Amino acid sequence: MSQGQESIEKVFSRDKFCIPQYQRDYAWREKNLKDLWEDLEEMRNAENKQGHFLGTIVVSPNEDDDKKFDIIDGQQRTTTIFMLLYALINKSEFKENYKIKYLLDRRNQLKLEVAPQNQDFFQELLSEAGKDVLSAKLEEKIDTQGKRNLYNVFKSIVDKVSTLKNEDIESYIQTLLSMVLMWLEESNPGRAIRTFQSVNDRGVPLALLDKLKSLLIYYSNTYCNGKDGLDGIINNTFGDIFKIFLQIESHKHIASIGNQQFSESDIFRYHAGSQKFENFEFLGHYRRSNDDTYDYLKSELKKVAKSPDASSKLRGFIEYYVEDLKKFYDTFLGLLNEIDNNPTTFKILLIEKINPYFYNSLIRLKINNELDDETFKLFAKADILFFKTNSSLDGTAYNLIHHYFESKEKMINAIIMECKKINIKSKIDNFVSDAYNSTSFHYIFFEKNCSNMEIEDLKKLIEKKILTQEKEHIIPENLLELENEEEVKRLQFDDLDDFYDFLDSYGNLLSLEKPLNSIAKDKSLLEKAKIYQKSLIPFIRRFNAEGFNKTALIERNEEISQWLKEVFFKDLSK
Repeated sequence: MSQGQESIEKVFSRDKFCIPQYQRDYAWREKNLKDLWEDLEEMRNAENKQGHFLGTIVVSPNEDDDKKFDIIDGQQRTTTIFMLLYALINKSEFKENYKIKYLLDRRNQLKLEVAPQNQDFFQELLSEAGKDVLSAKLEEKIDTQGKRNLYNVFKSIVDKVSTLKNEDIESYIQTLLSMVLMWLEESNPGRAIRTFQSVNDRGVPLALLDKLKSLLIYYSNTYCNGKDGLDGIINNTFGDIFKIFLQIESHKHIASIGNQQFSESDIFRYHAGSQKFENFEFLGHYRRSNDDTYDYLKSELKKVAKSPDASSKLRGFIEYYVEDLKKFYDTFLGLLNEIDNNPTTFKILLIEKINPYFYNSLIRLKINNELDDETFKLFAKADILFFKTNSSLDGTAYNLIHHYFESKEKMINAIIMECKKINIKSKIDNFVSDAYNSTSFHYIFFEKNCSNMEIEDLKKLIEKKILTQEKEHIIPENLLELENEEEVKRLQFDDLDDFYDFLDSYGNLLSLEKPLNSIAKDKSLLEKAKIYQKSLIPFIRRFNAEGFNKTALIERNEEISQWLKEVFFKDLSK
């Protein structure tokens, strides 16, 4: 590897740079540009004009064009510097000379090729460098977070450059050109990518999947003669994984499932717990964090590297692992997309918010086309009993995959057996008497009363990407505050204490859209009846709120209790 400090002028005097397809998308934000701009201002005003260090760039010669360098690390910094240099030069009276020397290659094209999916947008973006305001039409073309980041950063660049006096432009250009990068050039692409593992872009920490890709490249090069195709498999597959996760990250439903914010590393961890790999210990464990899972995989690779036939074992593992990892991410995305097409998926992921400890099994079933609606519903029932009724059976849920290694039937039997260990009658009684505090109230309500709702009707319940259902007290809570004994008697309760005992039971609750719930709160039953008519849920519109009383409430409690025992949990009871 050759290395040394090089000025921006020397770096961009070369013919061409490109960002390989497998790299992640552009991730810098306005804050990162602010730091770079402050560095530029500081050096321009400094008495000592020696080059200011901006960071590191790791490159490798492109295999198809010996005049082109692939940027292995430093794409964020290099792309931003190029955009800033372009905007400054565009305002210079010597811009044509500058462009030929620093911005355009021998074919009169931009010296920097960004990720293929962004290149056309990048060229259009730079073409607006002379404007004070970027066009609205260009902003309409933004369809990924990477393009959004490019647009926002370049907009900030244009804002800053447009305020500069013409007589100051040359000093800004010369200052930027004199600033310094640490240039690391590696002729072997695999070794260059391994260097990536130890280098971070300023303000954008190296993500776990980047480290994982680098780790696999290391073993590919060291033990498997990686240049013989395996490096390319790793690079291209991870490029696909990064693209898939971009769609997951921006998906309209991703923030509404699993009661957490998902990262690409979370999905990596679920995958580790979804498969048993030949020659490797089981990589997943329910108590391992994302980083711990990565470290464990790393330690297993070390073990295999010391074994006989390490090369063939590692090559077989890497080829299978990266393809299966991609399949896992793609299937996770497919399950998110299915929310809009399948009522069962909609209700289990958005209403029940099934616990992520089941994800390793669910995604593996989906990959193998074995996640039918009935199986999915069985997992939802297990979710209620394992997690939503004052239980926390993390390990039990996560380790169901071990039974699936034998067969789907073994897994289903294991779920049923685990559920039968639980006192379901007691759980049902607790749910009925205190449904308001149950996190599964809405799912059970929909399964009981809205099972025939079509997916298009369910989707109407989403407002601004969020399902807005809330728990609506039919007989309002304020009856206790008002101490209206006369109304209490009219509703057939013995007294306020008697009403309080039934207040939060299932019989006194409905699943109602948030806007309607806000309006109906504390209203009389007559007023509620009119508000319920506006609900998107047929059951709510048909509900007899005006004639509701203690007798009707008790009937609803008895009805749901019987349904839970004889229908919903029928096959799971002892």
